[in-house]
Amino acid sequence: MQITIRGHHIRVTPAIEESIRTKFARLTKHLDQVNSMQVKLSKDHQIDKRSHKGSDNHIAEAIIRVPGSEFFAQASADDMYTSIKMVTEKIKRQLEKHRKMACSHQQQLVLE
Repeated sequence: MQITIRGHHIRVTPAIEESIRTKFARLTKHLDQVNSMQVKLSKDHQIDKRSHKGSDNHIAEAIIRVPGSEFFAQASADDMYTSIKMVTEKIKRQLEKHRKMACSHQQQLVLE
């Protein structure tokens, strides 16, 4: 499995990279058919009248490709580690739903 981690307006430190790899490795340990993963980390430097410094400007996006499907999630928070955690939870829910649908479809084929 290939994991690509990119940073946009932010430097990807070894600690951030290790955090991403451990969280996504836990997600995909039961799903062995993952082709590739892309994680994009960015920091929004736009400040307008309604936003405050540090308010939801750390953005994490993840794309996971499995045969026949592609899952995307995006999360933003005040801290990059929090946004990584949030995007991991979103992808986890999507993968669990996909796995349940695949299992129920297999059971229907067996019953017929």
